[in-house]
Order: sequence, then C-alpha cells, then structure tokens
Amino acid sequence: MWETTTGDPGIVIALIDTGVNSMPELEGALVPGWDFVENDAVPQDTSTHGTRVASVIAARGNNRLGMAGHCWGCRIMPVRVTAGGAVNPERIAQGIIWAVEHGARIINVSLTRAGNPDTTEQLAVQYALDRGVLVVASAGNAANQVPQYPAAYPGVLSVGGTDDSDSLYFWSSRGPWVALTAPGCHMVLDPTITPGTICGTSFTPGAVSGVAGLILSRNPSLTTHQVIAALTATAKPVPGVAFGRIDALAAFQLLGLIAPAQTTPAGAQTTTPPGARRRPAPGQLYARDIVVEAGSFRRAFRTTFRVGRGRFEMQLSTGRARECTLSLRSPGEVIVAMPAVKNLLSLSAALTAGRYTVDVRCRGSRNRLYSLGVIAMFPRAAP
Repeated sequence: MWETTTGDPGIVIALIDTGVNSMPELEGALVPGWDFVENDAVPQDTSTHGTRVASVIAARGNNRLGMAGHCWGCRIMPVRVTAGGAVNPERIAQGIIWAVEHGARIINVSLTRAGNPDTTEQLAVQYALDRGVLVVASAGNAANQVPQYPAAYPGVLSVGGTDDSDSLYFWSSRGPWVALTAPGCHMVLDPTITPGTICGTSFTPGAVSGVAGLILSRNPSLTTHQVIAALTATAKPVPGVAFGRIDALAAFQLLGLIAPAQTTPAGAQTTTPPGARRRPAPGQLYARDIVVEAGSFRRAFRTTFRVGRGRFEMQLSTGRARECTLSLRSPGEVIVAMPAVKNLLSLSAALTAGRYTVDVRCRGSRNRLYSLGVIAMFPRAAP
C-alpha cells in the first residue's frame, strides 16, 4: 500500500484521548486540537497514552528516526478528554462533536468503559456518522463479551486484538459487537521512550484508523459506508468477533486502489536449484504457540519458560496492573515491561534459545487474580 500512498495531509484523524505531545516523530503531523480537561487549546498529554496511539497512526516514516505509523502522511487532531484514562461519556461526546466540526475525517477513540449506553455519547457518535465521519474505537481488554462503550454503539467500527495466528488474545474483548481485530501488540513511541512493543486494544484502533486513512488518501470521495464495507468484507475470519482481522492490502484491492497481486498459475511447478541446500521443514523442533496460566498471588510470583529462538511476547492481565512490574530474566540480561495499559502489562523481545525467568512484583498485600499469556517458539517435546 505504501508504494501507492503513505497518507495525504488532507486526511485528518482525530484522537479522542489523553492529548498528544509533540516530538520529532510527529513533526508536521499535528493540527490544532482542544483540551476538554483544562479547557484550552493546548491538549498536553500527561500520561503518554494518546501520544503512543498517535505514533501507531502517524509516526513519520523514512526520516531516520524511531518508527513509522500506518498512515505517516496523514495528520493528527489531538482532542484531550481525560488526564489519566478515566472515561467520562459526556466529555467524549464533546470531543467527538468538536472534532467533526473542525474537519476530522476519521475519529479514533482508544478509551473504553463498561456499563450502560449513554444518550449524549451515542448522539455524538450518530452526529459524526451522519456527517460522513468514520468512528473507530477500542473494544477493550475485558476478556469477555460485555459491550464496551463507545465501541458498541451502532455504526462504530470496534476493534479487538489478535495474535500472529489470527486468534483473539485472551485479554481482548469479544462478541458480535466487535467488528474487527488488528494485531494486539504494536510498536509505539513517545518523548520518554525509544520505540518499544506494547499490547492492548488501546492501540488496535490506531491500526484500523491508519489503514482507513490510507484508503481515503487514495480516494477521498469514498463514503464512510464504502470504507467500512471494504474493511469488513476483506477481513480474515476470527472466531469470536463479527468479521475478523483487518487485511489492509485486500481492502485496497477490493476498492480498486491497487492491482491484485500476481499469483503462480495453476499447475506451475517450482524446483530447487541443483546443489542448493534444502531448509529444514518449519516447526520440526519448535512450534510457535501460546501458553496461558492463571491463578492468584500476593505481592509477587515467578515462573520459567524454555523457548526457541524468535519473538517472545508476554502479557499479564490483573487488576490494578499499574501497581505491578513484569520482567524477563536471562543470564546477564533483564528486560522490563512497559507501563501498564489499564489492566494489562506487556513485554516483547527477540530472544535466543534458552530458559527464561519471569518475575512479577506488585505493591500492596492484596490477593490478586491473574492471567499470564506467552507467545513464543516452544520446544515440541519439551518437558
């Protein structure tokens, strides 16, 4: 897709979030926004959440810095509606209406709440939809089918999180009200950190908003309904949600924005050149798999994993996760997870084969329920 467009600056994606801080990776990406917390035109991000979501969408590419967002030519409109993540439906409604009236083509809401629908919030969503603005929202990290808002309102493109096998992460919300999924772990950046991987459905809407931004950059005359239809019709099926994991290239092809990829004609044969060494069949020794353990602990616990060489992802789901630290230890190295997103701590790293120790430590003495999920290359016949 990036061979045809990396995003048009005329496509503005509003972030209804904790604000966005300026940084080199967002240079030229921000348009004026508003702060509904302090009621001024400086939507400063005091928690880094909104800035990290902005990096998923629009971190500038090919600039020898950090990382690239999905639509790194699009622009971001920061609309601050919370300081620390607490969700106020009335404030979200104000943010949505403000974004529509100031030219946003897409609205991204990476905030969630359980409970009942809110009339003011739902009317604001409908106001955006009636004016042709696409609303994309986080499905939440609730690990159940309980609707989360504003994602569950009709017309909103709600997004959960899937792993690299197109299965729902154990922590992702699910159910027929969840339309799409995107990779549940994303690289993010803010002024306080180098690029790092973090997991949670706070970041999955950013992927969908970014892809939608690329689509509208190629053809801004498309309606919201056409964009939604393309994204849902081409999604790779995922059990547990309405449609499935977003397939950006397939959506581009369906809309005629890029030619279909050439495929090998039926019946054509490929041969290995003489003398070439054949690679061992994938998965002979190791298989990429997910292991989830659950239970309870007080203050701390430790567990170990033997894994093969490759990408290692780990997510700890527990109440008040911000009170906890998650670390991965090997001889001579300690990798520490990024700060928690609501009830989720996540860590990702490229590892060599070996045995690794996971340490979890939390403040306080309360008894905690937890789920710990690991995706890695596990030995097929390991004890």
